[in-house]
Amino acid sequence: MTVLPETHEAVGQLEAGAALSAFQLPTRKPGTAVTVWIVDFRLADPQYPFVVGENLVGDVVAVGEGVTDVKPGDKVLSFSFVPENYGKASQEYALLSKWVVGKLPDNISPEEGVTVSDNLVTAYYSLFDQLGLPVPPALPAIIPPEGADSPVLIWGAGGSAGQYSVQLLSLAGYKSIFAIASSRHHDYLRSLGATHTFDYNSPNVTDEILAAAGGPIKHVLDAVGDEENSLKPISKIAGGKLAFLLPVRVGGAGAVQGVKRTTDLPFAEGVQLIPIATRFYDKNSHLKTDLQPHIIPDLLRRGLVKPNRYREVQGANLLERVSTAVDLLRRGAVSGERLVFRVAKD
Repeated sequence: MTVLPETHEAVGQLEAGAALSAFQLPTRKPGTAVTVWIVDFRLADPQYPFVVGENLVGDVVAVGEGVTDVKPGDKVLSFSFVPENYGKASQEYALLSKWVVGKLPDNISPEEGVTVSDNLVTAYYSLFDQLGLPVPPALPAIIPPEGADSPVLIWGAGGSAGQYSVQLLSLAGYKSIFAIASSRHHDYLRSLGATHTFDYNSPNVTDEILAAAGGPIKHVLDAVGDEENSLKPISKIAGGKLAFLLPVRVGGAGAVQGVKRTTDLPFAEGVQLIPIATRFYDKNSHLKTDLQPHIIPDLLRRGLVKPNRYREVQGANLLERVSTAVDLLRRGAVSGERLVFRVAKD
């Protein structure tokens, strides 16, 4: 039996606006009345704006009463989105709900696995809950869904959530998947299932999209959430439902002036704007109980979803690795890949 330390190292901000620092936190243990477990993290994946991280892969060292799906020694992956410190990723130990982890399949490395959970959850929730596309009864789909030939557009398809969205649409049987990304990502996106690719840097990109689609797009997912660089051009092509990730950036990547929860841009009459906060996906009871514990591990195990490409951040200690990763994200120096770093000392 693993003996848990009284405290462990974590990295984050001690107060709002403070620089990142390393500090000790109490190591919480599973109780008898809750189904949770502790994970000794090997890798964590920071997201911006950075608190202490939410994406992780680690080894189970203890479980609470009632936990039967995993046991000590199992390697698991998780998108842990609780606001409390004990459930965050950039620390040696954390306490997690059983609904937010799944077993890491043997065919997936920890470095690959840590790129998956948060944005695969985002993609699945955005497409099959918020955007209202039919929930696939099976993946890959046996029968194409209704409207499979109608274009579905992903703006920001080169990013993590965008890549997973393209893959899920292809698996679900959609035949017209429009991927908007830098041209350097186009070949890879087509290998994931995109049928049409467009470069958002093109001055005529919206005209090119409308010409290829034969008119406004009925289902659009903005996987960027930037008022100037994604929502503004999307306002010229959207003709039905537009789901966009929160928070909406103002100022653009690398030059963010602020964030907000909506947009004041004008859209065509009848366009439904759907702001997406992924952490609310568990309001859907099916997604809460199945998405992370079962659906995601199964997609990975069967090789149906490819993890994102990654870059492992090096450093002499945890604080240095986290600080380097956050700096790269703030400068907009990451494209088409995820940053991962090692947490455990061994």
